[in-house]
Amino acid sequence: MNERLKRLPKLGLGLLFRRRRIVVGGERLQVFGRIRVSSPGGGGRIVLGERVKLGRHMGLFLDSPEARIEIGSFSGLNRRAEICAMSAVRIGQRCAIGWDVCITDTDYHTFEGMKRTAPVEIGDDVWIGSRATILKGVTIGAGAVIGAGAVITRDVPAGALVTAAPSGVVRENVSWSI
Repeated sequence: MNERLKRLPKLGLGLLFRRRRIVVGGERLQVFGRIRVSSPGGGGRIVLGERVKLGRHMGLFLDSPEARIEIGSFSGLNRRAEICAMSAVRIGQRCAIGWDVCITDTDYHTFEGMKRTAPVEIGDDVWIGSRATILKGVTIGAGAVIGAGAVITRDVPAGALVTAAPSGVVRENVSWSI
């Protein structure tokens, strides 16, 4: 990052990020370092709510002209998180997403009789721990907690706690706060 960018406050980096033609919204966006945005086919859309926080070295990948990534107001994505979209990834409001999390709506390949892409929907107030992976077609209900390292291949009910070991829903009706 050049010296001029290093001196900009977090909100200044957010303003630079919002200048991209594919970014919509993002009032009072906070960017904590360089963000990688890829849209090789041109097009696609990143829709940001108010006061979103994006950690350094994150990646937002729009891998088709119809791709759409939505991040709700007051949500934060930590460093090195990646969102890969060929159709749609939606993250609700007030979500906390840990470092090295991968969220993807595609396998980037086809396999006998399986869909290549399916939208991902993450409800409001969801906490996703570090190094978790959310795969295509998953819906995570509001208030759910995804433990560190979990690989989510199926829908998660609202308010559930899902861990990596043992895998699956461990508790229901959980709540969390920062």
